[in-house]
Amino acid sequence: MRIDVYTKTILTLIALLLGAVAFRPIVQPTPALAQANLSAFQITGGGGDLWAIEKNTGKVWIYSADLSGAHVRYLGRLVEVGKPLQ
Repeated sequence: MRIDVYTKTILTLIALLLGAVAFRPIVQPTPALAQANLSAFQITGGGGDLWAIEKNTGKVWIYSADLSGAHVRYLGRLVEVGKPLQ
């Protein structure tokens, strides 16, 4: 009889603790965090590459990946459309 009370007590305790773990995200949710503010960039893709243009300064970067890894290159500054990068 004593083992039965002990078993029921332990199982009830386990059930209560599992319930607390399961309902914790509902009661106390973890805040979402943004990775970065990219609103200052125009990002586009083409030819397997990713182009990033900084809107404020006109700086242009190209991101590419191949078998040797990922690469980032600074191409220059876009001063005026139709003219070469500086």
